[in-house]
Amino acid sequence: MTDHSSSEEIVDYILRITREIWEDRNPDLVMRYYGPEARIHALGGIMQGAAAVTENTRAMQAAFPDRLVIGEDVVCSPLDGGAWLSSHRIRSPMTSKGENAYGPATGRKVTTHVMADCVVSNGLIEKEWLVRDNLSLVRQLGLDPLKVARREAARSHPDEHSRWLASERKRVLNASRPTSEPASPSEPALSSDPASPPDPQHDPLGFAREILLGLWQNPSEFCEAAYAPYAVLSDSDREVAGASDIFSHYAALRESLNVLRLSVDHAGLQARGGGWTLAARWTAAAEHAQEFEGLPATRAPLFLTGITHWWLTGGRVAREWTVFDRLALMEQILRHGVKFARGK
Repeated sequence: MTDHSSSEEIVDYILRITREIWEDRNPDLVMRYYGPEARIHALGGIMQGAAAVTENTRAMQAAFPDRLVIGEDVVCSPLDGGAWLSSHRIRSPMTSKGENAYGPATGRKVTTHVMADCVVSNGLIEKEWLVRDNLSLVRQLGLDPLKVARREAARSHPDEHSRWLASERKRVLNASRPTSEPASPSEPALSSDPASPPDPQHDPLGFAREILLGLWQNPSEFCEAAYAPYAVLSDSDREVAGASDIFSHYAALRESLNVLRLSVDHAGLQARGGGWTLAARWTAAAEHAQEFEGLPATRAPLFLTGITHWWLTGGRVAREWTVFDRLALMEQILRHGVKFARGK
């Protein structure tokens, strides 16, 4: 692979190295494919360097030795300087046969859904944003999510990750406001032309922004019109069929998580199966407004990061896959409660 690789070469590269590392059980290959200072950002923690990624891969393979990492789609976008960004959607069936991050083996068969955005430069992965709904994993393992979240919130939290969460939330809050975004939940959206929504093939970033703002913050006619009535949402382990039920699903999330600002940090588009897959990585600054996963409202400041893939056909969304880490949000809420109690 060269600096001037094609999109097809990047897709092949991502799928091939994933198979070599996971299905072929070669964790040492991480040292070949990841940069020595590669940074992997996840809502629950940061990994720095290929050696740390190798160690994490070994631990995951020991806990789930039959794990498959099935690539369902890869969307690639060129970046400056010959680099590429890949957005990889993964389904991962596996069996709990060893100690994992949340406790001892349970023997249960589980399936996780993972999204990974990677910056590939000079044949190496130099940066990655990894998103997995660990709450779904904990539930499938048969563990108590509240007990796990409390334990995770109580453990020592690296300062680097705390600083990253705070700085990212500040970045999103301070970013310039898109014309379609309301200044506050009580204000109407600024004027935009609903008759001329962004064309996903020419402006995937604008299209993704309009949809995500409509789902998470300010429902709009454009957002509703963008979904086919038969659309299906896969939100980690949750399947939602039909556009009206998808909008109800997001309405419930908006009640629990009051999104103050949302930023679409990257969007890319790739032809796929008679339609197009649009991949978007997004971040949001929010607050804990109502009960969320068994935790009563605390007004805790929250930071979310998620990845969404849409499959569009006939100019509308027919399938959506969205992943964000609910367990990490529970940890943020619980940590805020501890800090608040100490402050009093």
